[in-house]
Amino acid sequence: MLKKILFNATPTEKRAALLENDKVVELVVERPDQFRLVGNIYRGKVKSILPGIQAAFVDIGLEKCAFLHATDVDPSVLLEADDAKIERYMGQDNTKRKRIPRIPIEKVLEEGQEILVQVAKEPIGTKGAKITTQISLAGRFLVLVPDTDFIGVSKKTHDIRKRAKLKKIIAQIKPPGVGFIVRTIGLQVSETEFIREIHLLLDAWRIAQQEALKGSGPKLIYRELGITTRVIRDLFSDEVKEVYADQDDDHKEILEYLRALSPDLCSRVIRYKDKIPLFDKFNIEKDLERLLKRKVWLKSGGYILIDRTEALVAIDVNTGRNIGRSSLEETIFATNLDAVSEICRQLRLRDIGGLIVVDFIDMRNPENRKKIEIAVQKSLAADPTATACTGLSKFGLIEITRKRVRPELQEFFTDVCHACDGLGWVFSAETVVARIDRDLRRTTYNAPEIALSVHPAVAAYLIKDGAGMKKMLEREHKFKVDIVEDEQLDQDEYTITPVHNRSS
Repeated sequence: MLKKILFNATPTEKRAALLENDKVVELVVERPDQFRLVGNIYRGKVKSILPGIQAAFVDIGLEKCAFLHATDVDPSVLLEADDAKIERYMGQDNTKRKRIPRIPIEKVLEEGQEILVQVAKEPIGTKGAKITTQISLAGRFLVLVPDTDFIGVSKKTHDIRKRAKLKKIIAQIKPPGVGFIVRTIGLQVSETEFIREIHLLLDAWRIAQQEALKGSGPKLIYRELGITTRVIRDLFSDEVKEVYADQDDDHKEILEYLRALSPDLCSRVIRYKDKIPLFDKFNIEKDLERLLKRKVWLKSGGYILIDRTEALVAIDVNTGRNIGRSSLEETIFATNLDAVSEICRQLRLRDIGGLIVVDFIDMRNPENRKKIEIAVQKSLAADPTATACTGLSKFGLIEITRKRVRPELQEFFTDVCHACDGLGWVFSAETVVARIDRDLRRTTYNAPEIALSVHPAVAAYLIKDGAGMKKMLEREHKFKVDIVEDEQLDQDEYTITPVHNRSS
C-alpha cells in the first residue's frame, strides 16, 4: 500500500493528512489557540476526592479540573508508604503495573496534595481531561515508562521468538529503574536506533523531572510534541514513500527530527513549492469538505448515513442508486462490502470514537454474512487506533468500539447550532403557529391588537391562502393580529407584544 503524508500550514491552522493509495484516511488539525493536551505532563493539585466513585478531581491549570480514577493511580509513585503496603497493591511482580485498585483512593490521595499526572484523554464536551499518574514518554520506536523495569513489545507481532529477542536487546541497553515498550514501528529497527532513542527519551524525562521540582502546582512541566513532529513520529513508517511540507519551518523540523533517529528517511521528505495549494494538488480538499456531511456516497451507487447521539454513533447502509445486475442478494452483498471499507475509512478520517453501531442491509446467505464480518475485522486491523467489533447479529448489526482520546473532528470544526441546540431539527411553521395559539389562550392581554413577531417562514405560513391562519387567530382570540417579520428570530422563536394605542 502506497502511503503519503502531507503537511499544510497557514497562520490560522496546521493540517496533516495521511493518504493511502491517494485517498485521505487520517486528518490531524491544530490551531494556535487549540493545542492538543494528550501526553502533556503536569504538576497538579488535588481539589476534591469522591470515594463513592473512587475518583479525584485535580487542578492542572486548565479551565476545568481533570478527572483521575483510582485505576489510574499508582501508589508506588504517590505514597510515602512501606514496601509491604505497596507490594500488596502491586502484587509480587512490581515490574508491571496492575490496574486493579486495592487501596481506596481516599487513602492514597488527600485534598491539597500535589502530584505528577499525564493527560490520557482530551477534554470532550462538558467533561474535563482524563489523567493518570502512570507517566510515559512516547518516542518513534519506544515508549519510556519511568519507575519500573518492565519491558514490553507491541501486540502487533505474535512471533514469540521475535518478541523475546527484542526484550533481550532492550534489557541489555537500557539503564536500571526505567522500563520501555517497543512500538510497532520499532519491530524492524536496529539496536543502534534503539540506543539513540533511549538517550533522547531519558534526556526528555530528566528535564521534566527537574522542572517538576521547581515552584508549585498547578503547572505544565512537559509538553507533548507539536503536530508536525508528532505525526512524523506516529505515522511515518516504511510504507510512507513521500512526505510533503509546504512551509520551510515544517520541512526543517521534520528533517531535524529524522536526522537524530532515522537519517535514511530524510530523502523522502519534499519541500512543496508549486503554486497550486498542496491539498488541492492531491485532490483531497474536496474530500475534506464532505468530512462533516451526514451522507457519504459509495462507488457502487449505495450510500451510508452517519448519525451521532450522546451514547453512540449509528451508521446505516443503503443501496441508493445501486440497482444491481443480477439478484437482489448479490446487489445487497456488493453494497454492504463496498460500505465496509468506506465506514472504516470514515471512522479514521473523522476520528470517531466510542461505540459505533453499523446497520448493514439484511442478507439471507450465511456465506455473505460471514464475508462481511471478515471484511470488517480486516479493515479495522489497519486502524492504528485500538478497535474491537462483534459479529453480525441476526438483525444485521455490527457493534464497533474505537478508543477515544480526543474530540472527533466534527466537534473540533463546529459549534452546536444555537437554533436547534444540537437536535438537528427546528419546529415547523405549523408547529410554531400551534404553540402561539396555546400561548394566546394562556394569557390575557387586554388590548385590541397584538404585534406578533415571527421568522419569515412562519409569517408566510400565517398569511398564505388569503391569510387563513391569521384570521383564525383573530377570530379565536378576538383581537387584531399584526404580523411582523423578524429575520433575527430563529424559526421556532416568536414574541407577542400588546398594542394598546397605535397613535402613541
